[in-house]
Amino acid sequence: MLILPIQFDANEWFVLIVLIFLLSAFIFLPKILPHSITIALLLFFAAIGKWTDYVLGIKYQLYIGIDTYQQELFDWLCLGVAYPLFGYFYVYFMMKWKLKGVIVAPYILVWAALIWFLEWVSTLFKVFTYNEWRLTYSFFVYLTLLITAFFYVKVIFRFYSEEKDQDRQILDPFGKL
Repeated sequence: MLILPIQFDANEWFVLIVLIFLLSAFIFLPKILPHSITIALLLFFAAIGKWTDYVLGIKYQLYIGIDTYQQELFDWLCLGVAYPLFGYFYVYFMMKWKLKGVIVAPYILVWAALIWFLEWVSTLFKVFTYNEWRLTYSFFVYLTLLITAFFYVKVIFRFYSEEKDQDRQILDPFGKL
């Protein structure tokens, strides 16, 4: 059972506003990624967000998310909706702009800085309250996660391409499409 907020205040409003913005962008931006890859990305980023939040925030109690160490409704909205959508947009723009080669490194750095900045803004609204955690640590966590996500994306696109190639061979074993 999800715990409801102790008090509906600035942190819940911040989460709601961010969610509305992210969901609107997700709905209205043209879809350029296949549905199966979109689902894989959303699940990946939800799992990564949940895992890191559990380990850092709950297990080691380095920070409090929203109002308590326990997961409440707005924690789940962050972990299950906002984090995956940030990850989706990270991949979305990488694919839309067809980034590859040396340009990917600055792209990852910019995204790590962007998410780090958004975390700083969220601390102003008490979405995160740090105990032993420092905001500077977050940048390196984001950098690591975004690099990991980059390689995950490469793997899932490779499998997706191979699957499509196999489908073409099954549908047209002579190579005529």
